[in-house]
Amino acid sequence: MKLLLARAIALLSAATLSVACAALSCSIPPADARYTPSALPDESTFPPVADLLSLRCGAIDCHGTTARNLRIYGSTGLRWLGSDLPFYPVCNTPEEDTQTYDSVVGLDPEDMSAVASGGDPSLLTMVRKARGTEDHKGGQIWTTGDVSDVCLTSWLHGNPDPGDCKSAVAGAVPLLPAGMTDPLLCCFDGDPSACVP
Repeated sequence: MKLLLARAIALLSAATLSVACAALSCSIPPADARYTPSALPDESTFPPVADLLSLRCGAIDCHGTTARNLRIYGSTGLRWLGSDLPFYPVCNTPEEDTQTYDSVVGLDPEDMSAVASGGDPSLLTMVRKARGTEDHKGGQIWTTGDVSDVCLTSWLHGNPDPGDCKSAVAGAVPLLPAGMTDPLLCCFDGDPSACVP
């Protein structure tokens, strides 16, 4: 009987030690195992891209909500400051562009580094979803090679053309009566303070 009790205690001790070791080995990764991006697209050239993303993807029932892992801030949806209203101010604020940039580059950090280093943009979830090559609740937003796609992918590769983004925004806004210009287009002209809703 004493021999059986001793064996049971030994087995229980070994099992407890195994569980404790397994739990400790899975608890916290070492600091040097965390991913640090080796390359990122240029934040200073991001505002025209942010304008496009705000218009095309930033509605409050899409990515203009804090409930999404890709959060897009801007004048057409989720505002960074609680005192700002949709289209007032009419252009995205610098803080909104920064928050959207952080969200975009943080979505797929390893793939983002690869794309910023010249890799295929379709490595990124947001590119595949916008192109409709991966399931997306919002459906296909644009096609490969159209002006909206070029606005995003040329920025990702470090050679953005704000004109592509402005053309993409112009093509995405509803048709206005003759002689009227969409106020969002003035955000591309360098002086957001001159833009009035």
